[in-house]
Amino acid sequence: MPYITAWSSETASLVTLVVRDGRLGYADETAGDRDSAGVLWTRIAFSPGVGVPQFANVHFLRQRRAMHGLLCQVCGTPCGKSALWMLSQKEYESAEGPWPAPVMTSHPPVCPGCVERSTRLCPHLRDGHVVLRPRRVSPAALSGMFYRPTPTGLVPKATTLAHDDPRVRWLRATQLHVLLEDYDLVRLGGMLVTTKPAA
Repeated sequence: MPYITAWSSETASLVTLVVRDGRLGYADETAGDRDSAGVLWTRIAFSPGVGVPQFANVHFLRQRRAMHGLLCQVCGTPCGKSALWMLSQKEYESAEGPWPAPVMTSHPPVCPGCVERSTRLCPHLRDGHVVLRPRRVSPAALSGMFYRPTPTGLVPKATTLAHDDPRVRWLRATQLHVLLEDYDLVRLGGMLVTTKPAA
């Protein structure tokens, strides 16, 4: 079972939102509700393996841990310098510019040992995919629910904001996106390709 897959027992917690110190917060906020950059994250139960896997849903906390710690999104082990990113052909081709243009993604890395298994089991990759080996990976954006303060209260809207956007203080985040730069294209579909020559 993929490490980042949410289970039916892992539901988002009911919370009371407040405005405190000019930003969104929880009435009963704890230190664990924010990341090291001070971003508020959506609370979610943590009970992997309990219930039924929800393949279409990503567990917010495990997705963030996988991105920050370069953990394999399939097996959960540290990838370190061998981290690879698997993207659907459509996702890769929609990047802003030709290869090797930077690619932003919310998909955590995979370890080399999980590439073939991911290709076989993930419907997201069956219609074509690429495997990238980046030399630079950096936080790029956050997805979640943005709460616009108004005189009558907070108005929510699902959105994605740049990591350094000052409006993230009004975001309840659910996913972290990273920017992949200076990468080699390792595989195109099932075919090995020549990597980019050194500059």
